[in-house]
Amino acid sequence: MPKVPIIMPQLGESIAEATVVRLTAKVGDQVESDQEVIEVETNKAVMSVTTPCDGVIESFQVEVNETYPIGNVLGYIEASVEDAERLNAATKPASDQSLVTEDSLNDKSSDGVNIHLHPSHGLEIPVDQKGGGFNSPRLRARLQELGMQTSDAGVVPGSGIGGRVTIEDFEAYLQQVNRLPSQKASPMRLAVADSMRRSWTRPLATLGVSISLEPILAHRKTLTPSPGPALYLAKAVAIALAESPQSAGRLVGNKIVLPASIDIGVAVEVEDGVVVPVFANLDKQPLADLPAQYKKFLQAAKEKRLPQEASIPAIATVTNFGTLGVHWATPIPLPSETLIVGLGYGEKRPFWDENSERFVPRLEAELTVSFDHRVIDGGQSGRLVRRIVALLAKPEGL
Repeated sequence: MPKVPIIMPQLGESIAEATVVRLTAKVGDQVESDQEVIEVETNKAVMSVTTPCDGVIESFQVEVNETYPIGNVLGYIEASVEDAERLNAATKPASDQSLVTEDSLNDKSSDGVNIHLHPSHGLEIPVDQKGGGFNSPRLRARLQELGMQTSDAGVVPGSGIGGRVTIEDFEAYLQQVNRLPSQKASPMRLAVADSMRRSWTRPLATLGVSISLEPILAHRKTLTPSPGPALYLAKAVAIALAESPQSAGRLVGNKIVLPASIDIGVAVEVEDGVVVPVFANLDKQPLADLPAQYKKFLQAAKEKRLPQEASIPAIATVTNFGTLGVHWATPIPLPSETLIVGLGYGEKRPFWDENSERFVPRLEAELTVSFDHRVIDGGQSGRLVRRIVALLAKPEGL
């Protein structure tokens, strides 16, 4: 009898793989069309894989707790000839399956642009190779020679099949660039660029809320020297993360690694870049001690000579973009950090006072949190933000 494959289906628009959690049938079982035989888990939910037709389970090609991509063959059903022909899914030897090479990408399909990628196990998955989606070995070697990233070729208009960038396109682009005014990038700028490139490989998200600055400004008057708003925010972030350290965890393989200590950085703008001095164990430090440390760190940062105690890796950073007159922003956390908290420009806004039942002027600013969405979801980040807001509302407790 012909064999029909059980294929890992497309389980969602953004889902590329799933983990097998349970086999709900066994080899030799008689099954009906659309009967559940495997349970798989994605990053969203547990879902079912069903049979494509009636038949008998011939074999499973998977292991429980192992992860497989969409389109992978999970098992086989012994089916009737009619069903096999109807589904056009009889298996082929691996040697018969097509391989995608640079030469094959130059072959037009029936519509002129679409290429069909055949994985080593599974059904055909159409791939539309357009723009910067594919770089030839020659182009990749040229990028590496120039110290450029693959993404740098994405700005080049392509003349190849489906808009693919050829080596000729790239060389013409370089000649055009060489005719334009330019200046050598500083080591600081190159370091920032590299950090942001590595950070952007993660799925990042941002959320924000409005906060009142008035409790902070009132409390500042009780301290000499008085901390700036960024130090109040850094201290509040430290306390909130000490209470919920998983919010600052880092994804390493299949583990969420929690921080050993609550070390918070405060971003400082310097010539052609940003330096981030770090306050170690900030959750345990008195707020009144921070201004003197910050003054020391600020001067060292502007000289790009941070002391060793301020050069340790942070678990999160605070940035006060409000000093630039900016109300709202989506700052990007460093590659080693899961989140960054930003504070916007303060301004008077009408606020509805429930006690007096009227609008009153209040000094407000926007607080934003950008985070690694692999580690933190919307609910967890929202609760973290609300906790930071609550701490800032009562700064005497910091």
